[in-house]
Amino acid sequence: MSGFEEKDGVLHADGVSLAAIAKDVGTPTYVYSSSVIEEQFNRLKDAMQKALPKDRQPMLCFACKANSNLAVLSLLQSLGSGLETVSEGELIRGLKVGFMGSQIVATGVGKQRREIAACLKADIAQFNVESLPELEQINSVAQEVGIKARVAFRLNPNVSGGGHHKISTGRTQDKFGMGVEMMEQAYAMAAAMSHVAPVGLSMHIGSQVYDVAKFRDAFAAFPEIVKKLRGNGHTVSRLDIGGGFPIVYNEERLLDLDAYAQWVNEIIVPLGTEIIMEPGRYLVGNAGVLLSEVLYVKETPDRKFLILDAAMNDLLRPALYDAYHGIEPVASRNAAWAKYDVVGPVCETGDTFTTDREMPAMKAGDFAVIKSAGAYGTSMASNYNTRPLAAEVMTRNGQYAVIRPRQTYEDVIGRDVMPDWSVKAKAAS
Repeated sequence: MSGFEEKDGVLHADGVSLAAIAKDVGTPTYVYSSSVIEEQFNRLKDAMQKALPKDRQPMLCFACKANSNLAVLSLLQSLGSGLETVSEGELIRGLKVGFMGSQIVATGVGKQRREIAACLKADIAQFNVESLPELEQINSVAQEVGIKARVAFRLNPNVSGGGHHKISTGRTQDKFGMGVEMMEQAYAMAAAMSHVAPVGLSMHIGSQVYDVAKFRDAFAAFPEIVKKLRGNGHTVSRLDIGGGFPIVYNEERLLDLDAYAQWVNEIIVPLGTEIIMEPGRYLVGNAGVLLSEVLYVKETPDRKFLILDAAMNDLLRPALYDAYHGIEPVASRNAAWAKYDVVGPVCETGDTFTTDREMPAMKAGDFAVIKSAGAYGTSMASNYNTRPLAAEVMTRNGQYAVIRPRQTYEDVIGRDVMPDWSVKAKAAS
């Protein structure tokens, strides 16, 4: 990972010692390299600029669900990013850091009335509509607030694209979008509604899509349906072609961005629409690590356990997806190798980051990093086992800043409310 390098035997982020951060801030702590985020954004932007005409450059809308920390969103906004949101909370975050409504798209199969109203009042660029009942709901809310909603219909092309079946979203059995056969019906319904303006189509086939041909196969559905819709007198002025670009977790082959951009140029650009893309993990995943301390090294007759203070409530992906994350010591990186099961302290066998992993030997008190944790780490975290959420830190040019303090126990339990009958029963006893 650029932005992360070893200096004097210690791993650094943007010139800041991770050991120093661990001692100053404590562990577990997420550390994000601002230089990696900026590098990833520019890499994607440059690939599009090289392949696509100047007047067909896409609006890159960061998928907020990957990492919704305000400092991360603010950095991306300063680079020229837009925002893709899937909840009212994400919309509020985006507006708070300065995204304009025209830079925001709203996705998700279960949009609630209050979320729809909030998006309308923020004058977002478009709703990516996933079903006909949702379309009716949007029109109903738009009538109530007196604002016309711009909508794009999410096309499900029946292309399996994700790196795991739980993150594949473009198959007919998935809950997302509508089939090609429903697009004309959806457009006709929208055209007849008083407070909906259909503007285009959207698509997202999954996350961690390594095979560029999957995008080609999915994009191939667009030309025919766009032609049919325009033939019926409808306007198709925007195509949201989603995201799904992979990152490196374990020496994976990355997507050929130049080939991807060429498919966009050959298939999408000739349709003469505005283009929206939704990169998420690609921009932030390799920019983050989860910094942790070794609590114990436990040996049994047939296993050696490296027990960290980070747990599945801090980073759920290994338990949820059997996901691979690199794990390294912060210092003593040239120690003799040993084989470990790396686990957390949560009372679940599933609280396991890896098994039978060979790595430099570590001991209690050493600091370790779990790599590629900038996406879907803290955004999926919980207070399971009444564990406070980890702190978050951002590094830049030899400096670091705490961008979210570690939760206190009062933060975790202070909002619990004892019912009156419980309080009275205690007093009576």
